[in-house]
Amino acid sequence: MRIENLPDELFLYIFSFIEPKDLLEGWYNLNYHFNMILRSVNIRINIKNNDNFNDSLLYFKHFCSQITHLKDERFFPNTQIDLHSLSNIRFLYLTHCSKEQYQYINPDNQPYLTHFFSSSLSWSFYERILFEQARFSYLISIGCPRGASIYLLNATHRINRTIRHLHLHSASNEIIYKFMQYLPSIISLTIDYIYTNSSSSPLLFTDSRVRRLNVVNALSSQFHLEQLLLSVGFPDLTYLRITFDTRNFQQLAYTLTKFSCLKHFNLTVNTYPSDFNLITTRLMSPWFLSLNYEHIINRYNQNQSVLINII
Repeated sequence: MRIENLPDELFLYIFSFIEPKDLLEGWYNLNYHFNMILRSVNIRINIKNNDNFNDSLLYFKHFCSQITHLKDERFFPNTQIDLHSLSNIRFLYLTHCSKEQYQYINPDNQPYLTHFFSSSLSWSFYERILFEQARFSYLISIGCPRGASIYLLNATHRINRTIRHLHLHSASNEIIYKFMQYLPSIISLTIDYIYTNSSSSPLLFTDSRVRRLNVVNALSSQFHLEQLLLSVGFPDLTYLRITFDTRNFQQLAYTLTKFSCLKHFNLTVNTYPSDFNLITTRLMSPWFLSLNYEHIINRYNQNQSVLINII
């Protein structure tokens, strides 16, 4: 049996795991049949911070209309990506977005965009695509940069019911409440860092549909998180993942009793007192029964550290 006699669907599946460079250099122009299959492959491109995009420019131009996933992690890109050509993009992640690129991010150029994230755009851009007329019809996931969403506190917007997943670099409880007010259909919320606003006014209870909550940064205060959990109201919360530097397990055990739908809980604690009693802590909550020590390699200094991990 000749290889080209295999079903096209099998080749599409296999090609989805092959890098675009290898597709272009190893499979393109073998014959007409393979060329036709390659024109239907969804292309995924990931550019690391230290990568030279010039090395990828040839296959990027060749497959530009087929790119559905693009993640550019470069802080200072030597060559800008032509966003105007990404007519079929679904997932777009830009660590740095230039003014020229900003002008080409709109529903006319990327009509099928579902996931967008950038850490360098102004809040006016997010207002435009979230609350004004320039909305993306299929956009369900968005990430807002550090500090930009503070402007949300002093504005009035239309309700957006299409967004399901929200990623905030940093936010106070007040900002989180505002987002849930204007984006009431959010079911997944990721927060890198929770901070407090000392001049804030008392907060009102707000129901939410959030099912997954992930707090990433170890510097976030346990008090601020528990204030968020207890005052917002997460009646549908089924997944909770949090990372902290230190933790009051007794207080946490009490907080977890408020979530009757919770099915998955993951806690990472980086430091703990020298007299920490693992057995006693496990008895504080059913969620703590799998509490244990775990050795990990820190990705920054490659030193071995000890943390407490609950899965």
